Amino acid sequence: MEQWRYIDFRKVDIRDMMAINEAIHRCDEGNTLFFWAPTKSIILGYFQKAAVELDLDTCKDYTLVRRTSGGGIAFSDDLDRQINYGVVGTIDDDKFPLDIVGSYKQICGILIDTLKEYGLNAGFRPINDVTVDNKKISGNAMTRRDNKTLQHGTLLLDFDIKEMLRISNIPKEKYMDKQIQSIEQGMTWMDRELGYQLDLEEVKGKIRKNFEKRFDVELIDSNLSGKEEAMVQELLPKYYSDEWTYKR
Repeated sequence: MEQWRYIDFRKVDIRDMMAINEAIHRCDEGNTLFFWAPTKSIILGYFQKAAVELDLDTCKDYTLVRRTSGGGIAFSDDLDRQINYGVVGTIDDDKFPLDIVGSYKQICGILIDTLKEYGLNAGFRPINDVTVDNKKISGNAMTRRDNKTLQHGTLLLDFDIKEMLRISNIPKEKYMDKQIQSIEQGMTWMDRELGYQLDLEEVKGKIRKNFEKRFDVELIDSNLSGKEEAMVQELLPKYYSDEWTYKR
């Protein structure tokens, strides 16, 4: 059976983590599944403008950073109840399809398999959302280079949605297009759906097993390579700079 890397970075500054995401993507050290737990932070999609998406005066106690992939903001509160993952793999039209939506569907399928284990009515909503009863429970983003795909995203176990709305500038058309009356009605999280607090490490373990099953691989506990570590150090000044974060 093919072996892939598995790395759990645990709690990490989000700027460091975005540098790690880019380094794993660029260094081509093997297909990899990784997890991290973010500090209180907001990640901007590559094409977003901070002043448009956020009420900057209300989020001064958040760490802001920009990622290399597109899509919308990823908000992490201080509840520590989100599972953040990344997958890097070779585009091969089998495990990682060339078709963007097909690739999203394949990787998001791991989260869907896990949610279904808990009896939840999970599904995929193109182009990049995982839902439970048509309510978003996972947002995902992707970027590609040199025939390698990087997909990363989050699975919500609990979520302070009022805090997210407090710091955000979310235009009404953003959610009217999805035929829901408000952002609050259009999102959910596992603890709310199940009525009890899940063990986060248990859920991560199920995701890992479902990844191995769906991709027919064995995940081997690993660490960054020396090449990746060196690239992270090269990238950190970018991710800590206002020029990168506020470039648009």
